[in-house]
Amino acid sequence: MQHAIIIQSNGKGKNELENLLSQGYTLVSVTVNNSPSYNDFLVILEDHKD
Repeated sequence: MQHAIIIQSNGKGKNELENLLSQGYTLVSVTVNNSPSYNDFLVILEDHKD
């Protein structure tokens, strides 16, 4: 099962990412959204417990 998180430039979403990683999720990809006013990251994680 995959899970997507957006990490905002102010750090919002970072705790959720750390929580999922500690539960055994694996990082699959990171996509950067750059613009003049903000930098966000789309993070895709996968759970291999199936």
